[in-house]
Amino acid sequence: MRRFRMTTISLFALATLATTMVWAGTGSPHFVGTPTGILDTSGDYVASFKEAGLGNIPITYALTATTEKFTFQCFTKSGNMPQGSPNSVSFSGQTTFVTIQPRNGQINGSVLLTPEQDGASCQGGGLVLFLIAVEYDGVTLTDTTDGITVSLPNLSASGLQIGPFPSKH
Repeated sequence: MRRFRMTTISLFALATLATTMVWAGTGSPHFVGTPTGILDTSGDYVASFKEAGLGNIPITYALTATTEKFTFQCFTKSGNMPQGSPNSVSFSGQTTFVTIQPRNGQINGSVLLTPEQDGASCQGGGLVLFLIAVEYDGVTLTDTTDGITVSLPNLSASGLQIGPFPSKH
């Protein structure tokens, strides 16, 4: 009877240890607080976050906007705006990926969406291209490793004069 009890207790202890090891390895990933989204002075959408309950494997994050709209305007070298309409370019489903190594089972990080100028240009000599407005809609941050997604605020700004951007002819 005594041998039976020791075997039972030993098996129970091993099962508990194995279960604990499995949970410690996978963790319980979750965002701490609410991730934030801001526009920086370059027109970038910056998503900042803290995620905890992670193991030691690198985590890949995706920052996605269902729609991005960037408005560019040509200016003379002296800063005057020539006649003509601004150049607007829109993109759908733009995503930026970044992989970060956890430290002590957590990550404090940021991911950026950056304005793109494909299709915007200035015609004529002496003109330079500046970003004057940005709009990011339907923004989500996803921990693609663990399948956790959070929605972030739609952000826009106008009245900017960021640049100059190299003009593509």
